[in-house]
Amino acid sequence: MNIRRWSAGLLLSLSMLSAQAAEVLDRIVVAVNDGVILQSEVDRAMDDAQRQIRERNIKAPPEAALRSQVLERLVLTRIQTQRAAQAGIRIDDRELNEVLTGIAQKNGLSLSEFATELRKDGLDFLAVREQVRDEVLIQRLRSKEVESRVSVTDQDVDLLLQQVGDNENVEYRLSHILVAIPEGASSEVRANAHKKAEDLLKRIKTGDDFGQIAIASSDGQQALQGGDLDWRKGGDLPTLFANAAGKLQPGQVSEVLETTGGFHILKLVGARGGDERKSVSETRARHILVQQNTLRTDEQARQLARDLYDRVQAGEDFTKLAKEFSDDPGSKSSGGDLGFQPPGVFVPEFQIRLDQLKPGEVSPPFRTQFGWHVASVTERRTRDTTEESKRARARQALGNRKAAEEYELWLRRLREEAYIEYRLPDDAAAAAQKS
Repeated sequence: MNIRRWSAGLLLSLSMLSAQAAEVLDRIVVAVNDGVILQSEVDRAMDDAQRQIRERNIKAPPEAALRSQVLERLVLTRIQTQRAAQAGIRIDDRELNEVLTGIAQKNGLSLSEFATELRKDGLDFLAVREQVRDEVLIQRLRSKEVESRVSVTDQDVDLLLQQVGDNENVEYRLSHILVAIPEGASSEVRANAHKKAEDLLKRIKTGDDFGQIAIASSDGQQALQGGDLDWRKGGDLPTLFANAAGKLQPGQVSEVLETTGGFHILKLVGARGGDERKSVSETRARHILVQQNTLRTDEQARQLARDLYDRVQAGEDFTKLAKEFSDDPGSKSSGGDLGFQPPGVFVPEFQIRLDQLKPGEVSPPFRTQFGWHVASVTERRTRDTTEESKRARARQALGNRKAAEEYELWLRRLREEAYIEYRLPDDAAAAAQKS
């Protein structure tokens, strides 16, 4: 009995020590809805942010300001992953491993080598793995709840091309600071945000580092990267940004720019490129397709294709033979004519055969997944696709832009609806100051 009491007492003591150790090692920093953010997560995120700042050669802001930004990013991430779970979006381990393998391969590494390299850099592979899972979840959620609702009309494309003009194909590298405004903000809140933006601009003009201010004070998604938007074509930028960038010289900073979502400051880091012509080589071909069926074996199909080839070579009309014998319903009625097509439209086996033919030549029978073909090249041409390419790029840019704007509004609403409780007084004060 004494042994039992002693054992129970020891277990209780060990349990209390374990709980105390856990409390010392980790603690709840923020409660987010029905989840939490732990001190260990904040520490890892701080280490990662400081590493990125060093790599970009940006002077680090005060630790309290950086911590505020890091906490905000963690809160937004947690809100979105919770929403993804509610929406039934899951990323299982098999799919996650495929994503990680793809990242590793882009760096010329196997997955195990990638994990080793991360550890050499002082990173926890399992933590990086979960970070990637969160990023994929958020992208799926964004696609489902935001991007699926975005539409671009021909009138939108016309207007954008008129607005950007010659800037459409110029690439700009911009750094960006955003002072965001809540949806439906009062005039007083808007005025305070404008004053904050003007004060930040004054600091930049008097010599303060743009990247450091962005890290400490920007509400933009790239704040922790010093506001770096990387290289983007003028057509991919909001029209306000593209117009402002076109008036700046590298190193110059814009005045405060106003949108419904807040106030922006831009710095032009660099510009490159310009208008360029686009063209595509197209081939007009025709073919006769002979397929295996219930009445014809594959060998009989091959032999019929050979007979048709011989008849064409003997002078019979290709068009008439295609109308009579071809099994391709899409081209049969037009005598096998496939029209002008750019490279990549046809399956590789068919494209290779066409590329080997000169205009007027007819190929011997060859096989693809669809059956046996006799093909001929009618003519080739080079077509100017500059305007077509401009419109395609403009449509894509508008889609990306609208999606980004919708995402910012959607994320802001999501945060406003969330229950967020900072458990440490300093963090609560920092969050209140940032808001």
